[in-house]
Amino acid sequence: MRNETRINRFATREELAGFLRELADALESGGSGELACVNEFKKIKLGIRDEFGQISLKARIKSRSRECDEQQETRHVEGKPEYKTLKKRMKSSFRILLAMIHENRMPPREAIDSFLEDSALMVTCEGYGDEYYEQYTEACEAFQKACDAGDMEKMHETIDVLIHEKSRCHAKYD
Repeated sequence: MRNETRINRFATREELAGFLRELADALESGGSGELACVNEFKKIKLGIRDEFGQISLKARIKSRSRECDEQQETRHVEGKPEYKTLKKRMKSSFRILLAMIHENRMPPREAIDSFLEDSALMVTCEGYGDEYYEQYTEACEAFQKACDAGDMEKMHETIDVLIHEKSRCHAKYD
């Protein structure tokens, strides 16, 4: 199930109102059951329709919380998340880093840390571009130094090096 919860049900108007109140409470103070980790949401999609007097409720909640990811992740290798899951997380954080740095805006520390932690995990995965891992790790270290210093010029320079390293590897392995 990974970091996504899907809810599909029919409800009365009163039950719908109760669900929406429960969702609001979970967003403010954390939820449980099907609304666990909703306060750490990345994306929430709600679909509500009146179908012949019955309310159709469809909800899809994606969580950004690593704890939720790891609680719900079913396939781990040596305590690490599945490679595909790791790459999806990296794609998400890298997209934010790239966009904000190219706009000369400091990205959120959470995105920086997530990307660097996932990069460190990625280079421990064998068979996915091992020959590029050393240069990639060096580029990540330079990027981290630039971020720690808050040097936007260096961050721009090092993110471009990361793009280059990613392109080299993906040209061969994607």
